[in-house]
Amino acid sequence: MKNVLSITEARKMLPGIIKSLKKSPDTVYQITVHNEIVAEIKTPHKIKPGEATAKLLSIRKKLRSKKKGYKIPVSENVKEHLYVAEGKD
Repeated sequence: MKNVLSITEARKMLPGIIKSLKKSPDTVYQITVHNEIVAEIKTPHKIKPGEATAKLLSIRKKLRSKKKGYKIPVSENVKEHLYVAEGKD
């Protein structure tokens, strides 16, 4: 469910908005400035414990070099797995 609020209303209602998100995590609050939506307040994407580690290990196995002693910087290649890209939910 989406709720549209002006920035003034959102400032006044922030503690209530946070409580509302705890009760109903699917709720999205859109914040407007001069009738233009500029921000959203919603609960963060939840990942399962160990999910990021499992992704890193699977990527490391795929990137493993045949040369011994050569290390591949795994952390440079996994940002799409650690962070939610804009537009994905």
